[in-house]
Amino acid sequence: MEEMIPISMFLSAAAIIIVALFLKLQKRKIESTEILAAIEKGVEVKFPDVNRNRLLPGLIWLFLGIIMTLGMALAIPEDAPSGMWVWGLIPAAVGAAYLIVYRIDEQKGDSEEK
Repeated sequence: MEEMIPISMFLSAAAIIIVALFLKLQKRKIESTEILAAIEKGVEVKFPDVNRNRLLPGLIWLFLGIIMTLGMALAIPEDAPSGMWVWGLIPAAVGAAYLIVYRIDEQKGDSEEK
């Protein structure tokens, strides 16, 4: 019975992720049909700024990685394999990549406006 706990947690997490992705897809479908309808009517369409969508995920991933790294470095039992804290650097690197791309796009936008 104890082996059912991790399995149920994994299945719950997978279900939440699948539902979130499905809802995001539905939202994009609705937005795209609205944009196509506006273009057909001749209305000028302002597309969403993709660059703004990189700041929040970048910060979330970065701080999640920092917290994971510190948490695993401080809370890992002594009998656990050494170096487990390194796994927390992966989400930190993903967040740093998001923030780097955000910054580069922001600088490109500033240079194009001049």
